Parts: sequence; structure tokens; C-alpha cells
Amino acid sequence: MRFRSVVVGAALATGLLVAGVGSASANVVWCLYDPPLQVSTSSGANLTVNTTIYVPHGQQQLAGKNVAETSSAAPDGSGGTLITVSVAIPNGVGAVKVVATVNRYNVSGEAYGSGGSTVTVYLDVPAA
Repeated sequence: MRFRSVVVGAALATGLLVAGVGSASANVVWCLYDPPLQVSTSSGANLTVNTTIYVPHGQQQLAGKNVAETSSAAPDGSGGTLITVSVAIPNGVGAVKVVATVNRYNVSGEAYGSGGSTVTVYLDVPAA
């Protein structure tokens, strides 16, 4: 009876070990944190927009300091603010994911693009 329990436990542990190896291969993306953008809303509040750019592993040198980012803020028509974040992706970079976040209001957005394009993310921040 004890031998059978040990064998079943060992088989279960081996199964979990093998299943865990698959998740290790998910680390194929490198991310770049742009400096936070400071945006003023139409009501005068100052917000910080954090932008993260995910690029394929091995292409981080192409993206690096060559990524250009701009932002603008305008009223959204319902008392809030529409923040537009545009990120110019340099040529030679593959598929990218851009995530912009305003932590103060728990608002985030994401968009996808590739090298040589401009990726635009829209954040609709509610009125304070």
C-alpha cells in the first residue's frame, strides 16, 4: 500500500513538473517602459500616463531609444477627458503591443501595430 502511494505521488509530481515547463516558454516578449507622460485635463487636474511597449525578444535594441511618444488631452463631451497617446514604432521592429494606463482612475487601453507605423491608444478618463 505504501509503495503504491509513493508511485502515485511520484507520477503526479512528474506530471506537474512537465506541465510547468510549458509556461516557461511564454517569456518571448521584451517590454520597454517609456517615461511617464504628464497630461492636464480640461478641468485642470494633472494626470500621469504610463506607457508600456511590448516588442519581440531580440528586437529591443531596434526599439530602445528610437520610440517616439506624444499625447494630447481633450474634453470627451461627457465631462471627462479623452487622452490620446501616439507611439511611433521604428522600422525593423516586428509586431508590438502598446499599453497606456492612468492608475489614478484605473483606466487603461491597448493597441497593436508593427515597425514603421504609429500606434494610437485612447483613454477616456471620467470626470473627477
